[in-house]
Amino acid sequence: MTRISFAIAIAFAIIAPAARVYADPTAADLDKAKKEFVQGKTAFDAGDFPEAASHFKTSYNLSKKPALLYNVALANESGGQDDIALFYYRKFLTDAPADAPQRAEVTDRVKSLEKKFGGGNEPVKTEPVKTEPVKTEPVKTEPVKVKPVGTYSATDFQHQVVDSAPPKKPLDVTAFVPEDSGFVVTLYYRTAGEGKFQSKVMRWRYKELVGRIPPDKMLGESIQYYIEVKDAAGTVVTRSAKSTSPNLVTLEAGATERFYPDWNDSTGTTATAAEVKTSDEDEDPLNRNKKKKIVANKDGDGIEIQPQPGAQGHGFSDVGSSKFKGMKWGSTAAAGVFVGLSVVFFIKAGQQASALEDDSLMCGMPPCRTYDPYDADLQSSGQRYATLSTVSLIVGVGATAIASYYWYKELTAKKRGELKVSGKDTKSPEASSWIISPSVGDGFAGAAAAGRF
Repeated sequence: MTRISFAIAIAFAIIAPAARVYADPTAADLDKAKKEFVQGKTAFDAGDFPEAASHFKTSYNLSKKPALLYNVALANESGGQDDIALFYYRKFLTDAPADAPQRAEVTDRVKSLEKKFGGGNEPVKTEPVKTEPVKTEPVKTEPVKVKPVGTYSATDFQHQVVDSAPPKKPLDVTAFVPEDSGFVVTLYYRTAGEGKFQSKVMRWRYKELVGRIPPDKMLGESIQYYIEVKDAAGTVVTRSAKSTSPNLVTLEAGATERFYPDWNDSTGTTATAAEVKTSDEDEDPLNRNKKKKIVANKDGDGIEIQPQPGAQGHGFSDVGSSKFKGMKWGSTAAAGVFVGLSVVFFIKAGQQASALEDDSLMCGMPPCRTYDPYDADLQSSGQRYATLSTVSLIVGVGATAIASYYWYKELTAKKRGELKVSGKDTKSPEASSWIISPSVGDGFAGAAAAGRF
C-alpha cells in the first residue's frame, strides 16, 4: 500500500456520498466522525495501525461513508491483521460506489489476500453437528529439514539496505534466506560515535528475518549496522557491509518508519559469547591487527564487541580520535614554531656578538675602545637572545619528540589496517607525513625537515 492511495482515500472519505441509503447522520455525528478521522490519520502516520483502525472504524460507524472502509482495511493490513483487512476490503467492494477510485486496487488486494488464506469468495460449507464425540489426532508439525552445508550460497541471501529512518523510533532491519538453509543471520548495530557494535540474531516473521534496533539507539544524526550470514558449520557465507565499513542510516525527522507494530522482539534469541565471533576476527584469521573480547551486554540483549587498548576510541592515545589528531597537529606545529624561534634567536644573538666585536675595533687594531654602556647593552641583549634560543630549542625538541610519537603511531596503525583512511585522502595510507628534527652544532643551530608525499 502506498501513502498516495491512502491520501486519495482520505479525500474520498470526506466528500464521497454513500452508495446505500442510511439514516442521515446528525450534525453532531458528522462532527465526531471528522474528529475520529483526523485522530486515525495521525495514528496511521505515526505507525500506530491498531489505533488508526479503531478511529477509522468509529468514524465510519458515525458517518456511514463507505470510503472509510478502505481506510479501516488499510490500517489493519498495515498492522499485520490481514484477515480483518480482507473482511473490510470485501465490505468496501459491496458498499462503495461502482466508480470509487480505490475499487480496482481493493479488488487486487482481495484476490491477493484470498490466495494467501487459500480461499476465494465461495461460501464455507458446514457439516451438521454430530452428537458423538469425535476422535481427533494431534496435529503434527514437521520441523524444517535443513539441507546440507553448501546447498545454498551467498546469492540466496537478500537484504535491502536502509538509508534513512526517523530518530527515537525502533528500526526493523529485514533480510531473507531460505528457511531450510540453516543460515544464522546476525545484525550488528551501533550509534554513530560508539566504539562497539551490539549484535542480535535475526528472527523469523512469516517469510522474512527481522532484527530490531531499539529506539534508545536511534539517536544523533546517524546509526551504523551490518549483517553477517553464517552456515550451520559456523562459516561466514556473506555479509552486507562489515564492521570497518558499515551501512549508514541517516536519522531524519519525517523519514518513513520501518517497524512492525505486531512483532515483538523481546522474546528473540540472542547470540552468546560462544556462538558469535567478531567480524574483525573473521576478516583477519591470524588476528594480527585487532584483538577484541566478547562480553555479554548488561541487559542480556545481544553481544557487545568491546575494543581493547589500541582500537579506535576517544582518548589522546586512541588513533583516529579527535583528541589524538589535536595532539598530533598541535605538537607538530609547536615543534616547527619553537625550533624556528630557536634559529631566529640564535641569529639575533650572533648579530649582537658581531656588533660588540665591531664596536671594539672601530679605531683599528688592537682594540682601542673602552668597555662602555653601549657595549654592555650589546652583551646583555646577546646573552638574552642566546638564552631564548636555548629555551626555544629545548621546547622544540620536546614538541618534536611528542609529534614524532603521534605520527609514528598513526603511520604504523595505517600500515596494519587499524585506521580507516578518510574519504578525503586520495593518497596512500602512508602519505603526507612530516618529520622535523632539530640540529645543533659548534656555532650554529637549526632544524631539518623531511616530508613524504
